[in-house]
Amino acid sequence: MRRALVALQIVVVLLAAAALALPLPAALVERYYADWFYPALQARLTSWSNTSAVSLFDALVIVSAVALLIAWGRWLAAARRGRSFRPIVRALRGTLLVAAVTYLWFAIAWGFNYARPPLETAIGYDGARVSPAALRALAARATDQVNSTHAAGHAAGFPGPAALPPPLVKALHEVERRLGRPHPTTPSRPKRTLLGVFFRASGVDGMHAPFLLETLLNPDLTPVERPVVLAHEWAHLAGYAAEDDASFVGVLAALGGDAASRYSAWLALFHETVSQLPAAEQRLLVARLGPGPQSDRRAISTRLEARVDVVARVSWETYDHYLKSQGVEEGVRSYSRVVQLLLGSGALDWQ
Repeated sequence: MRRALVALQIVVVLLAAAALALPLPAALVERYYADWFYPALQARLTSWSNTSAVSLFDALVIVSAVALLIAWGRWLAAARRGRSFRPIVRALRGTLLVAAVTYLWFAIAWGFNYARPPLETAIGYDGARVSPAALRALAARATDQVNSTHAAGHAAGFPGPAALPPPLVKALHEVERRLGRPHPTTPSRPKRTLLGVFFRASGVDGMHAPFLLETLLNPDLTPVERPVVLAHEWAHLAGYAAEDDASFVGVLAALGGDAASRYSAWLALFHETVSQLPAAEQRLLVARLGPGPQSDRRAISTRLEARVDVVARVSWETYDHYLKSQGVEEGVRSYSRVVQLLLGSGALDWQ
């Protein structure tokens, strides 16, 4: 029995190593995981996690960390009593097993989505459409749309921190249908998290918690930011793992939602497009914004002043390494590619 248990542990570690190191065929991942297994699992896991008003991810992390600390304390105590390294070996072996199980759970529950084919293959992407002139035109369009949608967006009212806005859910499902997804995503209930302090210090807007498929939002988000950030995290939930893909799906979903979501999306697109222009052109477009949008931008800037530089730098560098380990070659730079995807696909004309 003991030998069988040891053999099982070795198999689990080897499977985790293979899942981490070996590339999976994108076509098979799309057909069997993304189109079949993951949607069924997502519907069940998210429906279950939605029954809790608190973050189950927080509880999972706390319980796991406490259990591991207690176990290590006992192993170290046993090593001191027996003056032997055997308990340390057991500790290292046990920790490796926990890490292997955790990674396998991550991969099966959501992580294999990183191996899906690039979104460009599903949106009719044409790189010839991406040019400096097209970027300037989109930046000018975003400027005009921010001004024209501001009043209606604020009049409609922005969703609360824990809201599941039906128009945004419907819009997400429409984008999924347009992209050929066979099953609509079950939306996750946005939750506060104990990571809120970290989100504030690092400038992170939100997080898709992959183990139980939850959506965690920065509690300091301004109301105008919530719709497009929520749509972005729901795009991750839908299986679009890469940041540029999630931003693409999230922006389109928000643009297809109600007036508040549309304003939120155009304000986010204004930032993304204008930030890629020369400084002089940035100043001209910012000066064209009306008093309302200017006020919203100041509120976002004030929120971001709470960032702690060292925390922000370390967290983004860590996330950059993580993305690259999952096959996202551009790392955190992939965030800014949403503009290229929108221009190259003509998707803004889908609405």
